[in-house]
Amino acid sequence: MPFIDAPSNFYLGRAVDPASGEVNKDDVVYYDSRDLTTHGLIVGMTGSGKTGLAIGLIEEAILDGVPAILVDPKGDLGNLLLTFPDFKPEDFQPWVQEDEARRDNVTVAELAAKKAEQWQKGLADWDITPERMKLLKESADFEMFIYTPGSESGIPVSILASLRAPKDGFDADPEANR
Repeated sequence: MPFIDAPSNFYLGRAVDPASGEVNKDDVVYYDSRDLTTHGLIVGMTGSGKTGLAIGLIEEAILDGVPAILVDPKGDLGNLLLTFPDFKPEDFQPWVQEDEARRDNVTVAELAAKKAEQWQKGLADWDITPERMKLLKESADFEMFIYTPGSESGIPVSILASLRAPKDGFDADPEANR
């Protein structure tokens, strides 16, 4: 059964038989977004699917117009920017690593074409259509800012700096006095 797109239904995929690893195409898995309150946290062991789950939930939230501030210290959520509904190789090319192409003994353009084909097939296997990808792209209002602790490669973030006493004392700054 194909999944049903409805407000408050976050499509997460299909049920998997734990014994065989087989995907049950008839058993669609949804998450009722009304169960979410104000914050979320996903924890688990390495390789347990945290990033995939997070990206799926965030994409569904975007489709439903739910705002989000994402804290991503490892940089795993960059795939959210890979919303290319036409699956054109040139869209994927800036994201392809030259080293990977060299290891595969292909050009970057050839590897980008392969990646575009893989993404299209992979999404189609889960009944995610180019139209749904287009809707996601149109629904997203991305502004990308990289906040980094202790680095100048992005916008520096430091909790310790905020613990310093005000230069002019607490009396000169009413907000610091609160």
